[in-house]
Formats: sequence, C-alpha cells, structure tokens
Amino acid sequence: MEIRYSKKEDAKDMMTLEHLVWTKGTTPSTIHFDSPAEYLAKNPAGEKVVAVKDGVVVGILGYHSPTPLKSNQHVATLDIAVHPDYQKQGIAQELMAYLKEYAKKEGYTKLQLRVLSKNEKAIRFYQKNGFHEEGRLEKEFILDGEPVDDIIMAFFIED
Repeated sequence: MEIRYSKKEDAKDMMTLEHLVWTKGTTPSTIHFDSPAEYLAKNPAGEKVVAVKDGVVVGILGYHSPTPLKSNQHVATLDIAVHPDYQKQGIAQELMAYLKEYAKKEGYTKLQLRVLSKNEKAIRFYQKNGFHEEGRLEKEFILDGEPVDDIIMAFFIED
C-alpha cells in the first residue's frame, strides 16, 4: 500500500469513497458530489493524503488548522475515511500513524476531531489511537428525529 498526497486522477475514487463512508451514521449532513470536477473544486489535488492499494484509493486523510489564528496553528483538525471493502485491514491505523509523524515534524502539538456519539466504531478507533473526549456538544444534531451529541476528541503529541 502506498500513502501519498492526492492527485487529480484520484478524484473519482475519492468521491466514491466519501459517498460510501459519510452517511447518516457518520456525519450530520449528506455529502455528495456530482462529478470529479466538483469534488476537485472542494478538495484540490495535493490537499489530502490518500492510501492507495492496487491502484485504487482505499483511504483518505484530511487535516488543517481549525482557525487562521496564529495562536491556534499548533492544532490540526482531522478527518479520516476508509472504503468499506477495505476496513479492518489496518489502513486507518497507517493513515493515523502517518499523520502523527507528520504533525510531530511540522510542530503540531495537538490533533483534534469531531465524531457523532452514535458512531461507536469510530470512537473506539480514536480511543485505541490515544484520543480522549475533550468536550461534548449535547444534542447538537437531530438525525432521523433523534438527538445526537457531537463529541470533540483530542490527541496531544509528545516530544
């Protein structure tokens, strides 16, 4: 498996993967792109890291500073997705290890993410990777008529 920055030709695979992963159980809003061009307009080549297996994008890792404030530049907010057909093969683990190493080299001291409280599989993965609950926005979303908390999780990078 290769981990690298995304390329323009990855857009179709990335779009397909995101349509499969970002569902009602994993995100508070529908994510849909009508074309690779539309996907690239929102996610330019080189902006995300991808895991490629047998020529197919099977994982996506995005990260960015949560605000433009200089005082907040030590924090990286992340999102991670693995194609359902390739889950439980260590791909997310490799992407997370890549991000932790990259973040340490680049001077980030904190990784942060948001996850829906009903996404127990993702919460367990993040906990396994050293993340802890840092905050909770109770009943932040109403999904299928039910209130769902938005959990903020963090990992602190050690020297």
